[in-house]
Amino acid sequence: MTPVFLGTIKEGKLFLDKTVQFKQHLQTFPTGKRVEVTVERLKHPRSNQQNRYYFGVVVHEIAKHTGHEPEQVHELLKQMFSPKWHYPAGLIGAAGIPTSTTRLDTLEFTDYIEKCRLWANEFLGLQIPLPGEVTV
Repeated sequence: MTPVFLGTIKEGKLFLDKTVQFKQHLQTFPTGKRVEVTVERLKHPRSNQQNRYYFGVVVHEIAKHTGHEPEQVHELLKQMFSPKWHYPAGLIGAAGIPTSTTRLDTLEFTDYIEKCRLWANEFLGLQIPLPGEVTV
């Protein structure tokens, strides 16, 4: 398995958490061979608390208001507000597949929930409480 090394970017420079282990890992590669280096923003998966609020408050309140099952409401919200993955041009058309909300990080999921709340307010006249206003 390929090791993952974490670090922090400061003023355009990379500071690794485990510099010694990183240098030791570099020694395992043959001299003169090309390598691939990837640097990505560290993402934190959505939290259990976010998940409880989304299903226990947002989806629950919309389902109660509309008379639909919570699973139906979740699928509708996902279709409308989850980021889309689009097919390569010309394969099927312009349709996109919504990303599973389980793949959203904490910031993306916060944005997703806010879009759901605003939609419920604007189109259903439903005032869904903010996370701090309700216990889930």
